[in-house]
Amino acid sequence: MVLDKELLEQARVARDRLLNLQHDADTAKVDYHHLIRVLHASGASMREIAEALGMSHQRVHQIVDGGDATTPGQKPNRLLRRLSKRTPTAKVTDQLFGQLFADSRQAIAFAQEEARQLRQPYLGTEHLLLGLLRAEHTVAARVLVLAGLDVEQARDAVVRIIGRGAESAPETLNLTPRTKKVLDLAVREAKHDRSTHVRSEHLLLALLREGQGVAAKILAEASVDFEAVRKRIGWAGLGCAFCGRGGLDVGKLIAGPGLYVCDRCVGDAIALVTGGADQRGTLALVPVDTAATCNFCGKAHTEANRVAEGPSAKICRECLELCGEILAQT
Repeated sequence: MVLDKELLEQARVARDRLLNLQHDADTAKVDYHHLIRVLHASGASMREIAEALGMSHQRVHQIVDGGDATTPGQKPNRLLRRLSKRTPTAKVTDQLFGQLFADSRQAIAFAQEEARQLRQPYLGTEHLLLGLLRAEHTVAARVLVLAGLDVEQARDAVVRIIGRGAESAPETLNLTPRTKKVLDLAVREAKHDRSTHVRSEHLLLALLREGQGVAAKILAEASVDFEAVRKRIGWAGLGCAFCGRGGLDVGKLIAGPGLYVCDRCVGDAIALVTGGADQRGTLALVPVDTAATCNFCGKAHTEANRVAEGPSAKICRECLELCGEILAQT
């Protein structure tokens, strides 16, 4: 049987159109999830994002916490494969680029710019650190800023340690052995978090875990500690049930049964239940004659002395005293 050439050409056109649409959908999905994470990292609560975008709170939490831009087992889309071929860091493999989330790709692009500006013919761990700091809306950048490190400070440290190159950097930047090790460690960190993609925070943890490169030295000088960073990153997808601030915007978070309270709200609530005011910040004192149950211990108001409440949770005096003790110990 001979194929009809006209029908065959129509089938090829339809196939190409389908592939292009799939490519556009993959690209839009990556960008959409990245922007949701940027919104959350910039201070918006997951509930606010869910309501504004018509999504469930659970789905927003899943995107922020897991960064799943593609379904598990899905092959990297063609855009990422093309990026890996076009990028000056040619030795980064297609497979790795398929695992990088949008924020990590942005940080690596900034890292390449930093290497060229410093006239260095390679991509080192120090450039990755600068790239992470320049990707300012990412979890990694916000954790570093909270730790007291900024891009100008880090760049000055890089120049102090290794200086500037004498000639302009070549078009192709080779990865140093330590950078390759960091990228490998970042993949492991992503797997540890059960994430399908390597996110900016995984690159930061990998820089700290590598421990020997220029970036690790700068981080050590700034007293940026691996365990402290991992704990802070773990708060990224959490939020205070009383004021709604995200885990990256609070000093400390104390866990209760299914909810969290930040150090500032603990202080405000203690002032309410022990003082004469009826309102402080986003918290208010529950009137004595009003039925209320503490979301931490589950006791009814009559059993729990005085109760302070926020927009979506209540906490009693006894639990606040316990939270105060925890804060004092940590």
